[in-house]
Amino acid sequence: MTSLAVEAQDLELKGDEGQVFGPLSFSIPNQGLTNLLGKGGSGRTALALVLSGRMKPTGGTLNVLGETKPKQIRSRVAIAGVEQIDLLERSVTVQDILTESLSWSKPWFMPMRKATAEDLQRICSHVYGERDLPPLDAYISQLDNLDKIMLRISLALSPADNKPVHLLIMDDIEQAHENDERAILLQVLERLSMDIPVVVNSSNPIVGPVEPTTVIEIDAYANHAHPIHTGLREYTDIAEPKENN
Repeated sequence: MTSLAVEAQDLELKGDEGQVFGPLSFSIPNQGLTNLLGKGGSGRTALALVLSGRMKPTGGTLNVLGETKPKQIRSRVAIAGVEQIDLLERSVTVQDILTESLSWSKPWFMPMRKATAEDLQRICSHVYGERDLPPLDAYISQLDNLDKIMLRISLALSPADNKPVHLLIMDDIEQAHENDERAILLQVLERLSMDIPVVVNSSNPIVGPVEPTTVIEIDAYANHAHPIHTGLREYTDIAEPKENN
């Protein structure tokens, strides 16, 4: 097995409005937790979609787990946290979500049963670990933000074709807004990275109890317009308080 999960050379993506990202050259090891660190926005998400085979680059070369074509890459890589792919409908239950996911793995002519507690355990327990699983009858709107993210990861790691996943990409770790939620999520991703390489996108350096094995700084906005005057106030000229006579 190669020591690299991803090899990118002069990778780029151009859209109708110009350069989205790139050209970028980097490699991702075939083990541990890798942090793709770059400014937030469509550039990082588009890069995640390209690395997972969900979008085709317009230039450069990409090798993911020995595959170079998006279809083959997509069959081996899971991605979570991208709204266009895995956003959960608020008005349905956890059971509804799991039932729909299970239905994709069945022939259309076979009757589909509702997801059970056993299905919930099988699909989600590896991700949730010691954390309580969400109730089957709970509506998505009733789950806290972290549980929604963890459910999306669980579903990503249980694809409809039942083929094993060899790489997980988590887009935008800042979706876990609270510091304690983010710490728990990073601990989960670190645990998952003991089995398969995990790539996490973030706009800020990851700090806390979990440190990434590898940090790759990505300037996905090199070709975007940047203000010279940012509007940030400087506090260096604040007068010192006067002493009382």
